[in-house]
Amino acid sequence: MTKAWQDKNKQNNMRFLPHNVSVILLFCIVIFISCLVGILTRPVGLLATFWPANAIMLGMLLRISHARTLAGWIAAFCAYLAADLVTGASLTKAIILDGINLASVTAAYAVFSRLPARVIGLQHPASVPFLLLGSITGSLAGGIGGVFANPLLFGASARSGLQFWFVTELANYLAVLPLILSAPNPFSRQSAWHWPSPLQWGPFAALCLSCLAGTRIGGAGAIVFIVPALLWCGLSYSVFLTAVLTAASSYWALSQLVALYLPGGSQGSASFDLISYRLGVSFVALSPIMQAVTSSGRRSTIDHFKDAANRDSLTRIANRGAFLDRARILVSSGAVPSVMVMMDIDHFKRINDNYGHVVGDMVLVEFSRRVSGCLRDCDLFGRLGGEEFAIVIPECTLRQGHMIAERIRRAIGNEELTLADGRSIKVTASIGVALADLDQGSVTQLLEKADAALYAAKRNGRDRVEVFSRMPPAQPSRSAFHVHGSDA
Repeated sequence: MTKAWQDKNKQNNMRFLPHNVSVILLFCIVIFISCLVGILTRPVGLLATFWPANAIMLGMLLRISHARTLAGWIAAFCAYLAADLVTGASLTKAIILDGINLASVTAAYAVFSRLPARVIGLQHPASVPFLLLGSITGSLAGGIGGVFANPLLFGASARSGLQFWFVTELANYLAVLPLILSAPNPFSRQSAWHWPSPLQWGPFAALCLSCLAGTRIGGAGAIVFIVPALLWCGLSYSVFLTAVLTAASSYWALSQLVALYLPGGSQGSASFDLISYRLGVSFVALSPIMQAVTSSGRRSTIDHFKDAANRDSLTRIANRGAFLDRARILVSSGAVPSVMVMMDIDHFKRINDNYGHVVGDMVLVEFSRRVSGCLRDCDLFGRLGGEEFAIVIPECTLRQGHMIAERIRRAIGNEELTLADGRSIKVTASIGVALADLDQGSVTQLLEKADAALYAAKRNGRDRVEVFSRMPPAQPSRSAFHVHGSDA
């Protein structure tokens, strides 16, 4: 290892250090706040019913690689400890309780860390069974901790400690963890926060009415009032939005309904009724998540087939059928002019013969990329077949279309394509431009006009743009259309 390499590696470590520190600091702050929320909302004299800290810590460990370090685990323990100490707990009690919390997270992490990313991200049908397995594992570790902590700290039985810790942990994991694992990455361009349109608010409205009915009507069956609405949410919304609504509903059930419908003597940590109730809420929370994961997978499969049916498999732009269908809509909308552009890669057969079809495919992909970089989002770009491509440019005059075509020609021809072995290929294109008539003509006729201009560009020397004229000659034919050329 040379000194220069060591110096470079040291500089890289110093450059990334502030980012690592900031991530761990954020990790610590989030856990500290989560602990405070659980502590400050717990019933007087009881352990917290709403304890999101363990699930949030586990979710962040699974999603943020910089948190999965010794410094991250130490920071998390300090956050737990600080939250207990600032709210009046003794140091001994805080260390015992926080040790149980970390044991619970560690056990659950041992299960999740061995799973593929799609399963962890709730993007696979097997996600929900493994979500349940990991949550049960972490809850069981918390329950075992309760066996020792409950008699030592609260003078209660070891059995009630096992039951209470296990069930409470499970309810919190199943309510909060799906929300963390399915949340879109706010720093990724490929992820987006898709919220439903006003026409899709039916499931949410039904959920609100179900909660209201549960509060007003009451009784032992009040908890299941929200199940149909949650399942409807799972069918209609993304996994993340379903997880948000499920978490809110679960904690509504754990807080409001317990206080209203369980007898006062049945609300202690040793109460079988309370343990059974929390266990029921846990499995109620699991059902809509399972429905959302299944529906999301089905929608992804449908979208994949739609994409395959409408996109060219090589260049990922519109294929011939999709291009013609959308072109008819754009051209027939009619209120504003549209321009049709047809392009053909010059001497493409020679490229395939000299370099092989693999290089030919590379040329097609790079050609499509360069053309796409010259277009707007509203422009339609498609591959008609082989080396022939077409564009529909809406709200465009003939002069503007000619300028865009020239910009495309220069983008293609000004820079050679470099192959993997270092060789370069000069690629050019011939381009024909035609204006759509607002009062007559179909897409097929418009393509014929642009094709005539393209033919003239190839006949007049290639690597040029030709524009179709609206004034036809006396005896029209493909080789006799009047065009205006440009070698700009």
